[in-house]
Amino acid sequence: MKCKLQRIAIPDTHPFLNCKLDREKYASVLKTIVLTYREGCVLAVNGKWGTGKTTFVEMWAKYLELDNIHTLYFNAWENDFISDPIVGLLGELKKISSQKQTEDALLSVINTAGKIVLKAAPAIIRGVLKKYAGEEVIDVCTDSIEEGASLLKKEIDNYEEQKFCLKQFQADLTKFVEDVCGEKPLVFIVDELDRCNPNYAVRVLERIKHLFSIPNIVFVLSIDKNQLSNSIRGYYGSDLIDSEEYLKRFIDIEYSLPEPNVDKFCNYLYEYYEFRAFFGTKERNEYFSRDDESESFLKISQALFKHKKLTLRQIEKIFGNTRLSLKMFAYNNYVYPDLLFLLTYFRLCESSLYEKICNREYNAQELINQIELIIPKYLLKKHETYGNHSSRFILFTIARLLECYNCDENGITHEKLMTDKVQNEDRTLTFTVQTIDQKTLIDALDWMETRQSGNFSLSHILNKINLLENFRN
Repeated sequence: MKCKLQRIAIPDTHPFLNCKLDREKYASVLKTIVLTYREGCVLAVNGKWGTGKTTFVEMWAKYLELDNIHTLYFNAWENDFISDPIVGLLGELKKISSQKQTEDALLSVINTAGKIVLKAAPAIIRGVLKKYAGEEVIDVCTDSIEEGASLLKKEIDNYEEQKFCLKQFQADLTKFVEDVCGEKPLVFIVDELDRCNPNYAVRVLERIKHLFSIPNIVFVLSIDKNQLSNSIRGYYGSDLIDSEEYLKRFIDIEYSLPEPNVDKFCNYLYEYYEFRAFFGTKERNEYFSRDDESESFLKISQALFKHKKLTLRQIEKIFGNTRLSLKMFAYNNYVYPDLLFLLTYFRLCESSLYEKICNREYNAQELINQIELIIPKYLLKKHETYGNHSSRFILFTIARLLECYNCDENGITHEKLMTDKVQNEDRTLTFTVQTIDQKTLIDALDWMETRQSGNFSLSHILNKINLLENFRN
C-alpha cells in the first residue's frame, strides 16, 4: 500500500504528461510572456503554499527547453545559508557554460561580481567612536575629524569603483547571455523565496533588481505573495510597511496560477492510494456495495475541499491519512467511508473540534453548532439536484456523525436526537439548527434509525484514525 505521494516523474520529451491538474495550457501562456519581453523582466508566478507551484515550474522549465529556451532553476530556500545570494545565482549560470568561449565570458562576470560584493569599510561613526573611546574630548574632536575625512574619501572612492564594476558586470553578463542564448531569452526560475529568512529574501530581490536587470534575462519568481509580504514586513520590523507596493519595485508582471481542479486531483489520489482496491475486494463486495462506498467517499471529499479552499498538500495529506486508517479495518467491517473521511479532515484541519469529539465534550446541540460554523453553508442546504448533489452526502454524513457520537461502546444512546414516532405527525429534532436543512437531517436520522445503522460507538472509527489498533494484513 502506498502511504505517501511521490514526486511526479517529468519526462524530457513531454513534461506535462503526468500533470493531473491540466496545467499545460498555462505553460503556453507564460512562454508567450517570456518571449515577448526581450528587454528582460521579473515575472512572479503567484500561488498559495501547497498548490503545486514547484512541480509546475519544474515541468515548465523542461517545456521551455523543448523550444531551445535555456532555463535555470534556483531553490532559494535550499540556498539561504549562503552569505550573499549572488554566489548561488552565478553558480547556476555555470550550468549553461559549456564552451571555452562562454566559460571565459562567465569568468569575467564572476571576477567583476567579486569586486561588487566585497564588504564595505566600517561605518564612519562606529569606527571613529570605537577607536577614540576614552580619549580627551579635544583630542577626539581633532583626530576624529582627520579620521572621518580619510574614511569618507575611501568610501567615495569605493562608491565610484562599485559603480564602474556594476556597469562592467552587466556588460559582461549581457555578452555571456548573448553568446549562450542567441536570440532567445534566458529564463531564470527562483523558487521558494517566500520560505527564506526575511534578510535573505530581500537580498535576493535586491540582487536581481540591481545586478541582473539586463536584456534577455527573464527572472521568474515562484512565490506565495502573501507569505513573501510577511517576510518583507519582518525584514523591516513593521506591520505598517506597504509590502504590496514594495514588491512592485521588483516585479514587472504578476501571474496568478489558477486554482487547481479539485475533482481531478481527488480522483487521482483515490486511484493512487488504491482506495478502489480496498473497497472493491471480492470479500468486501459480498457484504457491501463498492459503488455506494466509493461514491460517498469521493462526493464528500470533492465538495469539502472545493468549498474550504484547501491546498493540494492538505488534500494529499488527508487522503494519505484516511488510507492508513483503512488498513486497520477487516474486510467485513463496515467502514462508513464518508464519516471516516470527515473525521480525518477534522483531525488534520480542525484539531480543536476533533479533540473535543474524541473526549466527548459536546452534547448534540453543541456539536451541531460547531459543525454549522465549520462546514460551508452551501453544503448544508438542499439543492434542486439534491438526489445527486454533494450536499446530500454531507448532510447524511453529519447525521451519521450525530448517531455514532450519541452512542456509547455498548450501543446505548445518551440522548434523543428526535421526537418519538407518532402516527400522522412529523418528527422534529430535539436540538435546533440554523443553516442545515432540517427536513433532510430528520430524514437521514430516521433512515439510519430504521436500518439500525448508527447503533455503534464513534470509538469504532476514532481508534483507527488515531492508530490505536494494529494493522490488518
